Amino acid sequence: MPSHSPIEHSSPSILGANSAGCDLCHSSEFSVVMDTPEGNSSILICENCGLMRASPPLSPEALDSFYDDTFVNDPGCQLRAGSNFPSDKDRKKEEILAETWGIQIIKRFVEPRGKHILDLRCRTGALTSILTEEGAEVIGVEPFGGNANYAREIRRLSNIVDLPFSRLHQFPLPSNEYYDLVNILPHHVLAHVLSPRRLLEQIFIALKPGGYIFLDEKDVLYPVRHKKQSALDSGPAHQFHLTLHTTAQYFRAMGFNLLEYEIDKTRSSDFCHIRIVAQKPKANEKNSTILRKITLETGPSTEAIRRRLWWLERGWNLRLTRLAVKKKSLRMLQKLGF
Repeated sequence: MPSHSPIEHSSPSILGANSAGCDLCHSSEFSVVMDTPEGNSSILICENCGLMRASPPLSPEALDSFYDDTFVNDPGCQLRAGSNFPSDKDRKKEEILAETWGIQIIKRFVEPRGKHILDLRCRTGALTSILTEEGAEVIGVEPFGGNANYAREIRRLSNIVDLPFSRLHQFPLPSNEYYDLVNILPHHVLAHVLSPRRLLEQIFIALKPGGYIFLDEKDVLYPVRHKKQSALDSGPAHQFHLTLHTTAQYFRAMGFNLLEYEIDKTRSSDFCHIRIVAQKPKANEKNSTILRKITLETGPSTEAIRRRLWWLERGWNLRLTRLAVKKKSLRMLQKLGF
């Protein structure tokens, strides 16, 4: 495998995540859509585009500290894996998803052989391994040490780079080359970083003309399982709360041609998953809406988003009420000897 070097970053021409402006549309018109139980932070919604984000945003240092010392929702994170590897059960689930879902999506558009691929958030390298076996040269990037160590030590993948979420936009490039494909399947990333715009901006720069990006994200408006009172109540883990529309809008804002954007009916976890396939315009294409394969539909209004979140919260409260009634009924039946 060739050596690789950090991507040369352009001077940002956008408002960063720590500024007052919207990361997606630059608007400064925000309103509170949810206050956290602790009372020290809020979720804001942009009145122009509907993007929801945490406020105040974490600093890079605070975000890294959270993932190193507090976060427990990934098999490879420090508190779960420590200096060990993720469990066999978790690795098997990752491998099944890579074999039956991830590689199948990629091969509908790209033949991996001979391609330079960035596997961003590669986890233990299940899909990275498949792409490598298909003849691609792959650089994997992973924030969690337990995952990255397994990819290197057990899967024998030599090009695995450790980068925290705060610096995912500083991913490396192969020497004197650009990527044919950037894969962000099968685990969502945009909600976790300090600026989705900055990350997608750097991916756009790093792709060859005509290069592809494959992305999986969660739609916060469509939870599959009720785990929290609010769909937005995920603590510092999610700096952004994305929807199908706002995720697609990010790609359009960066200049990508959208080839697919939809809720993937075969993929879900706590939320329904968004699947996006996009392409950087080819060298002879003008970057215009005429060339895009999909006309982006108007997204829900901020008022519609608020109503949706209100109904989700009511559903949560109704579920809790039903559970309480069920437990009370069972206790009464036990007292009566049934």
